Amino acid sequence: MAEMIIPGTYIEVRAEGLVTPTPVSISNVAVIGTARRGPVNEVVVLSSFSGGRDTFGAYDAYERPDETGSPLTLVRALELAYGNGAQNVFAVRVAGAGATNATYTLAASGGTPMTLEARQPGTGLNDAAIVVETGVAGLNVSITTADKRLRETWRDVPAAAEEFARVINGEHADYPFARNASTGGRSQLFRAVAAGVTGNMSVGSATAVTPGVSGAAGASYADALELLLNENVHIIVLAGQSDATMATALEAHCQNASTDTIKRDRIGIFGAEDDQLSSITTHPDSDRLVYCGPGIVTYDNTLRAPVELPPAYTAAAVAGLIASLDPHVSPTNKSLRVSGVTTRYNGAQIEQILLGRSLVLEDRLGAVKVVQGLTTASDTAWRQITTRRIVDYAKFGVRSACDPFIGKLNNDRVRQALKGTVNSFLADMVDREMLISYDLDVSATRAQQIRGIAQVTMTLRPTFSIDYIRVVMNLE
Repeated sequence: MAEMIIPGTYIEVRAEGLVTPTPVSISNVAVIGTARRGPVNEVVVLSSFSGGRDTFGAYDAYERPDETGSPLTLVRALELAYGNGAQNVFAVRVAGAGATNATYTLAASGGTPMTLEARQPGTGLNDAAIVVETGVAGLNVSITTADKRLRETWRDVPAAAEEFARVINGEHADYPFARNASTGGRSQLFRAVAAGVTGNMSVGSATAVTPGVSGAAGASYADALELLLNENVHIIVLAGQSDATMATALEAHCQNASTDTIKRDRIGIFGAEDDQLSSITTHPDSDRLVYCGPGIVTYDNTLRAPVELPPAYTAAAVAGLIASLDPHVSPTNKSLRVSGVTTRYNGAQIEQILLGRSLVLEDRLGAVKVVQGLTTASDTAWRQITTRRIVDYAKFGVRSACDPFIGKLNNDRVRQALKGTVNSFLADMVDREMLISYDLDVSATRAQQIRGIAQVTMTLRPTFSIDYIRVVMNLE
């Protein structure tokens, strides 16, 4: 407030009482995997499976992959996640050292052709139709992918080779990109190389020179995990991965992201290496890891037939299911939208898997059900997935309620406002049946005030799901 020197009314507005928590979601899924096309080691936010398929291309046939022994994983996992309820997905494409970019040439009157190089490695830009035609005031250029899901066009492009390349690369200062280019700028698929090209570009189709390779083998998932560290994701899947070192890396990533330094609490969903009991019950001990089995039977849209997939893909379906549920709703006894399981365990085997703290699927008269929603934690406090998710939801909400008070006065008035804001969030959790009840106190001793600390202490009583129903039947 200004110094009161000139007589008048001076007003100070204290708005702490109007602070409310921001909306909280813990259902964003991240999927890391290999694909035909799309940016490599870049986070792409998707809202639908069709958007993911457009960006990354279709998956190859699982039993006849493009690269022997290394089927593409990302889009198949996206299909399973979206098919089981996921809504917002953060996708990251990874590729091995063998990934290469497709190249084409376009004829020019000077004799030296112009090279068009795919901006992204992979087979997804092989067999593209790149056509130059005569336009009204120049050349019309179109690029269409082989699957016809992506198409780019430019109208009235200057014929001179250097100017032509600058238009395709989005660098031409005078070309009306907003009006004449479907992309509004450069090609998102190819870059033009005009070095050594003279004369005007010729009408005709581009000639394929070298095919692209997707690099499905040897892809590094660890780098992609680092990319996701500060993203707003809550459930992570390593598509098609079942190696024990990957499970350890995923668990370590989730623990690191969930610290008070990074504040991106999340869980990882991972599939066992195979359907053997020893594989499904051997895993890291963690409250932030869900370990799945057996494999699933689903429809392969490339092969046009049912296909058996290993537990590594079960993880993607389970991730979609969990993302579709509120934090307090258990996946126990919920159905997955898949055709079947690759192994039907008997009661004794299911019991051993549950004792081994793994999430197991069971085919019940054609419906594939989650037997029990478990984390791999040996600490029974975190046995149920819902407990982990309820607490994570509370952490996100309490942070959103408390953060606006950073820098405010540490006095009774502001602390009461802080308590009211946190209380409104926790009361909503009770109304939504995430909590049975809670206790809340906000205080600060004089020593804490000097150090700038406001102490928020709460006791939460989470809601638990029914896993067992005990019936006592008395006969008379």
